[in-house]
Amino acid sequence: RQVLHRARAILHRMARDTRERILDTALTQFATRGVEAVAVTDLEDGAGLKAGSGSFYRHFRSKEDVLAAVVYREVERAEQRRQARPAGDLAEEYAQALAALDALRPLVAMLVRDGARLPHLDRVRAVLAEGGVQLDAGRLQERMDAGEVPARDAVAVAAVVQMALVGHHLAERFFGGLGVDRDRFVAALADLVGR
Repeated sequence: RQVLHRARAILHRMARDTRERILDTALTQFATRGVEAVAVTDLEDGAGLKAGSGSFYRHFRSKEDVLAAVVYREVERAEQRRQARPAGDLAEEYAQALAALDALRPLVAMLVRDGARLPHLDRVRAVLAEGGVQLDAGRLQERMDAGEVPARDAVAVAAVVQMALVGHHLAERFFGGLGVDRDRFVAALADLVGR
């Protein structure tokens, strides 16, 4: 019995590892080539499976299912990173937020390329946009209550900060920056919020 139990555990772990490899290759390929341009055989090949063997279908029913799983996984990872982000001074927090956006680069590329087609779009918006504003507004409100930053509409300020961070991130990605490096940018943004 123990041998059978261990064998099942090994097979389960191998299936989970294969599933993760498929998700990893799907994320990379969807982000760089677009969902339509990626075939199931590309996903099999990228995950180390024999292309055309149908191995993909042991883990996912369709390319749409793997797309949904990729989006869901990346949103969950973003939420976990955001919740684990330690509070620091404003400039540190904004630098951490830009680093978190870097980690989201493949998902952002998918949103830019295939936006309306992506599954879980409501969850993406709720977690990445609204959730980030609410969390950051809560942190700002604590600073306002402590007299560290001027009292004002914390939610509106958090939304402005989030859009500034996303804008800087996108400018780096698409235009090579705006002539202001990250350190100067986060310092200026923290200074503006702190006034």
